[in-house]
Amino acid sequence: MTAASTWTNMPTASTMMAVRSFHSTDPVWMPVRRRRRARQTENEEKSEGQPAENPLKHVPMTDTLAFCHEASALLTKLQKALEPMKAQNDTFIVTRVDGDIGEIMTIDLGPKDGSYRIEISEMEHMFEYTSPISGKVLYVLSDETKEWVGIEDGHSFEGLLVRDLIRQCRGLPDL
Repeated sequence: MTAASTWTNMPTASTMMAVRSFHSTDPVWMPVRRRRRARQTENEEKSEGQPAENPLKHVPMTDTLAFCHEASALLTKLQKALEPMKAQNDTFIVTRVDGDIGEIMTIDLGPKDGSYRIEISEMEHMFEYTSPISGKVLYVLSDETKEWVGIEDGHSFEGLLVRDLIRQCRGLPDL
C-alpha cells in the first residue's frame, strides 16, 4: 500500500460510511441507506393480548378413519414411486410393517448412507419422518388442502423427501 492510498480510521456515525481515499485530501463521507421494516398488514397485526395467527400452519385432520386411509394411501404411493430407484442404487431396500401405533415404512440405503423412516401414529393423527439429512420432522394431514405438511412451518412432505433422496441416491422418485 502506498502513502497516497490509505484507509481512514475515523469514528463513523451509524448512517455514514468512510470511502477509501487515494488522495491526500480529507476523506469523503457517503450516506448509507438503511432499509425500513415492512408495514404490517391487517391480518398480521396483533389484537389486544392475543398472538397473531401463523398463516403457514394448517388445521390437521381429526377423523381417525379418514386419517388411517390417507396415511395408508401415502405409503402405497411412496412404495410405487420408489420402485424405479431400486435398480439404480446398490442398496435400496424399502420395507413396510405394522407397528404398535401404526404402519412403519423404512428405506434402507446401507450402513454408509443410513436409513429413512416414516412412522405413522394413528392415535395422534400425525407421522414422524426421520432421515440422515433432515433429522426428525413431524407431519399432519391438512384438513383444508389434503396435503401432508410439517407442523412447524407448513412445508410439504413430498418436497422434503425428494430433496433428501436426490442428495444421497441415483434417480428420482416418481411422485
